[in-house]
Amino acid sequence: MTYSEEQVEWIVAEVLRRLGVAAAASRVAGDERSSSPVGSELTVAERVVTMRSLEGRLAGVNRLVVPQRAVITPAVKDELRQRQIELVCKG
Repeated sequence: MTYSEEQVEWIVAEVLRRLGVAAAASRVAGDERSSSPVGSELTVAERVVTMRSLEGRLAGVNRLVVPQRAVITPAVKDELRQRQIELVCKG
């Protein structure tokens, strides 16, 4: 069975919602989800990076920094490649 990018994004979002991950992430001190780009770099703290979590945050960004063991959805990887944004994992 093959799923479209939209279906994968929806499944990931639903799993996270059911696990309460989104709520837990927003309770982190300083709400790391609202990180803004520093120059041309955007650093996010999410362990699962989806298109929804990056929505409206990639304009002018040349480099996306994520946690070492972050899960990056295929749609995000495609978008980063299309926008020529470098993906960096830091631990």
